[in-house]
Amino acid sequence: MMRKYVYIATTALLTSSAIAQNIGGDNKPAPKTPPKAAPATTATQPPDTSTTPTTTPATTTPNVAAETAPNTAAATNASTPTAPPTEKPSNNLKISGGYMHQFNTSIEGSGSYSAERAFFGLSSRYTLSETVTLSVGVAYEYDYYNFTGNSIFAATAWNNVETLGILPRFDIRLSDHWSVGAAPLLQMSGESNASAGKTITGGALANFRYAFDETHVLGIGLLVKGQLNNSVLAVPVPIVDWEIKKGLRISNVRGPEANPSVGLELVQELSTQCNAAIGGAWEYRMFRLNDNGLFANGAGLEQQITLYGRFEWKPATQFRVDFVAGAALMNQLKIYDGSNNFVASEDGGTALVLGVFASYKF
Repeated sequence: MMRKYVYIATTALLTSSAIAQNIGGDNKPAPKTPPKAAPATTATQPPDTSTTPTTTPATTTPNVAAETAPNTAAATNASTPTAPPTEKPSNNLKISGGYMHQFNTSIEGSGSYSAERAFFGLSSRYTLSETVTLSVGVAYEYDYYNFTGNSIFAATAWNNVETLGILPRFDIRLSDHWSVGAAPLLQMSGESNASAGKTITGGALANFRYAFDETHVLGIGLLVKGQLNNSVLAVPVPIVDWEIKKGLRISNVRGPEANPSVGLELVQELSTQCNAAIGGAWEYRMFRLNDNGLFANGAGLEQQITLYGRFEWKPATQFRVDFVAGAALMNQLKIYDGSNNFVASEDGGTALVLGVFASYKF
């Protein structure tokens, strides 16, 4: 019972906006909004040189090209102000992948299990207008489980689990500070021999974000998603990207692109190419079991909280590599039968995890 309450208390804190951002999104800081041009001035009226650029919490970062055209009229000693920068479309394609090994851990009662996980993501972003962007992404995850012992999970022996998610997301800049995002979600998740039509679930995500400036962004969202056991999962999705001091920030939008469970992190900038972070994430996987076997067309569930350290290296502007090491805590496994009735639940011990992720932006 205690474990259940700990899950509830930590889910809201560690749930990452990566649920949405790593499927068709990006982890960019808010871009600056070009300052407005000052009115023409004369020698008897000094120009106001104080400008306060504002920022936009939208997830797109348009390229801005500044064009200047100063012109001085000697007779009147007047000056023509600098022309405002012109935004250009910022469309891009990003490919990402990763691998994570979860070492063997005991299962309460009898047995143990380990897991190998592979990730692949493809996303593309399109600038539709000065205030609207569309991100379309596809994410794939393959999990291989190895159960040993005499537990009911060893008897069920789910092994090869595949998950495919598709998420088109719209981001709209409402003002220099406010923006909103919305996305439908379609997911297929099940063992390799599960009936494809029975692996499909859907949902939606919406969020609001406020940028105090380009280094201080906060937001809140809600993910609502149908479950394979005919229940509904509703998860709050906080958005945090806050610079504590120069080079140090707390964030949940700067993790590896392909990792679907990046959570809240404390990120330290080491150099222009390297960052180090420590963080925690809640991981939740529900999938359809094979259409034959002990619990045919039932559902399996795995959830855990992972605490980790991360080292980020960017040898080039477009290329990024992340190395992850940590521990999966409070593992919990559940089984539902083909009629969506709860069958069994067992807790696991602590498991070490190691992983590597990479992404390339075209």
